[in-house]
This record gives sequence, C-alpha cells and structure tokens, in this order.
Amino acid sequence: MADRPARIFGVTTDLSGSIGTGLIANSLQWSDTTEVAEARDEKGKLLDLASYSKSGEVSIDGLYVGTGVEVGSKVTIGGKDMLVSQSNHSETNTEFQTGSITARYGDDDTVIHPLSSIQQ
Repeated sequence: MADRPARIFGVTTDLSGSIGTGLIANSLQWSDTTEVAEARDEKGKLLDLASYSKSGEVSIDGLYVGTGVEVGSKVTIGGKDMLVSQSNHSETNTEFQTGSITARYGDDDTVIHPLSSIQQ
C-alpha cells in the first residue's frame, strides 16, 4: 500500500500583524496567479508562452474582534508580507460578529507600502 501524504487539520498558517487583534481566522483561501506573455506567428498560431511576475491573494473569514483589520494595512501571513485590499464586517442579532479580509502579495521582492505610510 502506498504511503499517503499527511492530512492537516484546521488553520495552521501563522497570522501576524493586525490580523491577530482584529480577526480570529476560521478559514483561509489562497489564490496564486502569474502574468503570461504570448508569442504568435503571422497566422495567429500560439508558439510560446512565458510566465513572469507571480502574485496572489489570500481571503480570510473569521470572527470579528476589537476594531477589525484596517484596509490598506500591512499584514504578515505565512511569513509573507501582504497588503489588505478589502475588509468586511457583518453583524446580525442571532450570531457573533464576523469579518473577512482579502490581502494581496507579489513576487518575493515586492515592497509593501501600507496606506498609513503614504498618507502622512
């Protein structure tokens, strides 16, 4: 019988920065993308594809705590610096308050400039 990869239970990604004081993570969803350049011949036939500039985003859903996570702030998720591009907060009369954020990241050498460092 072939060995199976170990199964991982729960949220195991290290969450740092303002996430820990604004959102208790219940789920994370990662999405990686890359830019793609194409080369075509005179008839439009695709000859080559080249990948460059990897980037992505992570969406986090959880319980809202404190003042939440501010849009435009820098957070560290899984050891990678990211910029919070969206922050949501929901209230109902029958449940705890919930929140979600979307954070974007670029190539490993991408410099993150939080909104607070630009608007001084």
